[in-house]
Amino acid sequence: MKPTFKDYLNIVLALLAIFLCGYGIGFLLGERKGQDNQPPPPAPPSQPAPIVDWESWERSTVQTIEEAIGELTPEQRQSIRREVSETAKRIRTARQSGRREFQALHQRLKQHLTPEQQTRLPGSSPN
Repeated sequence: MKPTFKDYLNIVLALLAIFLCGYGIGFLLGERKGQDNQPPPPAPPSQPAPIVDWESWERSTVQTIEEAIGELTPEQRQSIRREVSETAKRIRTARQSGRREFQALHQRLKQHLTPEQQTRLPGSSPN
């Protein structure tokens, strides 16, 4: 009995199905193996974020605006610098106010805790 076109087609489709199954299993196992070799995510910083260098921030912000817009008149440049400087001052004030609020919250929380619990309160210091 001579094989027909349908027989050849069935063989090709079966081989294709086997190939695709092998590819899928290899992909899944490879992904899982690759995830095992990943380093653990970095731990959150134990220290507060570094203080912002506001002068540098102001310079880079003004420079970014000037580069994006292109040519500015001296009056525009001066106005933009003044606006950025005033914004930096408002942000600094808000950050200081926020720090004071967190410190006040910390003190209010301590009132409700025992001395031992106070030592375990996040953000507490021995001083």
